[in-house]
Amino acid sequence: MKNNILASILLLFATLLTAFCVAEISFPETFLTITDKDWFLEIFPNGWKYNIHIGVGAFILAAILIIPAWVLSKNFTIKALETLFRVGIGGFFIASSLFKIESPKEFAVLMAQYQFFPAFGLEFLNNIFALMYPQLEFWFGLALIFSPYTRESALVIFLMFISFIIALSWAIFHDLGITCGCFNIEGAQDKNETWTSLIRDLILLVPNFWLLCRKNKSLIRLWKE
Repeated sequence: MKNNILASILLLFATLLTAFCVAEISFPETFLTITDKDWFLEIFPNGWKYNIHIGVGAFILAAILIIPAWVLSKNFTIKALETLFRVGIGGFFIASSLFKIESPKEFAVLMAQYQFFPAFGLEFLNNIFALMYPQLEFWFGLALIFSPYTRESALVIFLMFISFIIALSWAIFHDLGITCGCFNIEGAQDKNETWTSLIRDLILLVPNFWLLCRKNKSLIRLWKE
């Protein structure tokens, strides 16, 4: 029991650091970040330039904290990590789908800015993907959290991550200077967000890939065993 409590504390800090990592990389000016705070900028005037470095550093530190938790209680840590990854990634996709479902026309316009399908003579796919992708994000986000089909849900989400990475890399390569459109339509000409979104998705591939290797079971069954 003592080992489980200590492992829980370590995993709690790892979770907070991961949330801080994602916020610093992709969601500046939120309560989870520090590089936009006045007190931080007074000490480090150019600190805002290094939010990605700070975010990646936080992720590395979170990964390091998992090691002693694993040593203390391997079984508990595995269950906790699967729960955190499923809820975190599933919740991430559910949240990212909502504005797209509410505003399909605006999302289709944002997708068109990537100029990906027209490059291959497939313009008609733009609107289809604009309607289909938010639904996939929403339902497979729910499935990852609540269904027992961990591998299948993680596989679809993994493929979506790969498609996001390809699209963002395409935008960077062609110097399009657009955002990923992951959570809102506003500010769709901020080139820096393309890089930060790409780094964020590459980081989130790590826990997603781990879920691909897990056995199919619901979270309730996971904790009962």
